[in-house]
Amino acid sequence: MANTQTIAQWQQILQALIPVEGWLYIGAGRGEVLSEPRFAKVPRLLAVEADEHASQMLTHAMSPHRNWKALHALVDNTAGQASWHQHSHEGESGLLPAENLSTLWPNIQEQQHSKLPATSLSQLMGQTNDHQEHYNWLTIDCLPAARLLQGLGEALQPLDIIEVRVAINGLPTPQVGATLEECDHLLLPQGFKRLALEATNNPLLGKALYGRAFKQQLAKAQKINSELEHQNSALNTQCAELKTINKTITQKHESTHKALEAQKSRELQVKDKLQQAQEDVVELENQKDNLASQYAELKVALQLAQQNHENTQSELEAQRQREAALQNQLQLNQTELKEYRSTAKLSTKLLTKIEADASDLRERYSEKIKSEQELKDLVKELHAKLQAASHFYHQIEQEHPELLEKL
Repeated sequence: MANTQTIAQWQQILQALIPVEGWLYIGAGRGEVLSEPRFAKVPRLLAVEADEHASQMLTHAMSPHRNWKALHALVDNTAGQASWHQHSHEGESGLLPAENLSTLWPNIQEQQHSKLPATSLSQLMGQTNDHQEHYNWLTIDCLPAARLLQGLGEALQPLDIIEVRVAINGLPTPQVGATLEECDHLLLPQGFKRLALEATNNPLLGKALYGRAFKQQLAKAQKINSELEHQNSALNTQCAELKTINKTITQKHESTHKALEAQKSRELQVKDKLQQAQEDVVELENQKDNLASQYAELKVALQLAQQNHENTQSELEAQRQREAALQNQLQLNQTELKEYRSTAKLSTKLLTKIEADASDLRERYSEKIKSEQELKDLVKELHAKLQAASHFYHQIEQEHPELLEKL
């Protein structure tokens, strides 16, 4: 795929269409490449270098930039131990042994081989996401790029632009993950499109630029938008129905509120009536207590009157007995008067005395009769009062039986 523009120029153009939120750069070396114009407006950048000496110089080169970070780490397709190969061609030191690079660099020699701890791209992306850092641009400026891309997994989804360094004319051992075809095989099925391919000074090496297949994404977005519009229409219909239901509920609520207010008003009236009834009950209880007290007094008075009547009857009976005795005595005296008429003087005196006694007795009898009549009048008056009290008690029993139940 021939292009008149370089990868760097493509990236400057694409930054206007797909703004760089964060750029993850693997194999940044000493950092000279980061001074190019395409990095001038990058807000956040994480540059990773496996060579310790180059990583130190990279850190120094990035120090003026506030949100740029340098990381000394070896990146592989999985986290764990990985083989690090130090070559005579410093720029090609990495995961591949010299025999895999001999076609690209015939004179390359492996100077040192060691085991180092390695991380993966998904692990790097996960660490950055944990810190609320988002990287949507990726550059793998080392071999084997396809092998490193295998370590992305789900972390591939946030990426919009990927730049890789690849072997473009084949390798004797293409399965090491360094060829263009292997990168195509990984990225094209994932919605990426190769936008540019640029050769380097070595005709067997080049750089490939991949971007999201935006036409497919646009069609998918339009489909999603159509679905969302349909859902929005359905939601609007539901909203209208809910508004109608809400209006009905509001009206019912207002009716219920008015009914509750009326119920509260009736409850207040009932409460006032209940309070008045309670006051009436208290008053009736007081009247009941007064009537009970009056009844007790009348009962005592009746008992006294009955006792006086009994005493009066006893006195009258005694008086009758005395009168009967006096009558008998009078008859005897009259008989004696007839027998002893001869003794006129004595009889006259005796008669005078008897008459005087009889007169006194008549006066006393008259007083007794008068006293008995007064007592009878008092009993009649007391009987009338008792009848009135009995009638009043009977009336209370009929009108207010609850008062008698509390007695």
